[in-house]
Amino acid sequence: MRLVRRSTPECRACQGGQPRSMRSTILGVSAVPKLSLRNVSKNFHTKTGKFNAIQDLNLEVKAGEFICIVGPSGCGKSTVLNIIAGLERPDEGVASLNGKPIRGPGRDRLVIFQELALFPWLTAIKNVEFGLRMAGVAKREREERAMHFLKMVHLTRFRHSYIHELSGGMKQRVALARALAIDPEILLMDEPFAALDAQTRDILHEELQEIWATTRKTIIFVTHNVREAACLGDRVLVFSTHPGRIKKEFQIESLRPRHLEDPNLIVYAKTILAELKVEVEKVAQEELDYDWRTGQKRPVLHPGDHHLGSGI
Repeated sequence: MRLVRRSTPECRACQGGQPRSMRSTILGVSAVPKLSLRNVSKNFHTKTGKFNAIQDLNLEVKAGEFICIVGPSGCGKSTVLNIIAGLERPDEGVASLNGKPIRGPGRDRLVIFQELALFPWLTAIKNVEFGLRMAGVAKREREERAMHFLKMVHLTRFRHSYIHELSGGMKQRVALARALAIDPEILLMDEPFAALDAQTRDILHEELQEIWATTRKTIIFVTHNVREAACLGDRVLVFSTHPGRIKKEFQIESLRPRHLEDPNLIVYAKTILAELKVEVEKVAQEELDYDWRTGQKRPVLHPGDHHLGSGI
């Protein structure tokens, strides 16, 4: 397991949505990043007009990195995951994997959502085998691979249990085992632990770190929980309110395995939260300024306007 030296929290600000390049240089030659988003923008059209979800987003991720993304609701975090997964196409810019543009979904990228897409009529092991069966893997091989990953998530005793017989944490483990069995290059995790109780979530934090250390998968993890982000991520990216872009990047330099009670992580989390709070307050102010009757922003009152109409 990799050990990283401790240090005080430091962040690297992104100027104009341009994060510092993460490319490593070997003998003067830049290595191609595992994942790259360059000047990516995405708009959605609604009844009230065009909604600019993300704009001029730039990001490079190295192979084996664990990246956490935090930001206010509606800032485009899930949209970024969907673009990487190939479920959405950017309106502008390019998303690339291993130097090649992402044209659509693929087995090299897999999404784990908060609401799990497990099949209730299948047992745990059959759920884990499902993707392998669709890929045409022979019965004996897929059973062996399914058992290997069920063992990794500590569920071998429950391999013949149906989904309704499992707890919330166990269901998340089944989903994770199914994802790992397909052997994707990148795991995209969209608030996978948000609905779990605190105790179960803490246990899964430790288990996910063990799995990541063992498999060295590249992980992009979206969360609203800044302590969770500081605990899991090599880097934490704070997104601005819409249009979403990387406002600030934090390099988490702390020993692994990490625990939420670690005082060093608590300091990181407080620093990240302070940055995030500014963006959340912007969202709250936008809501106050919005007039639902007209669908327009309320007019700005200038100093002294509150005296208008006095004496009437």
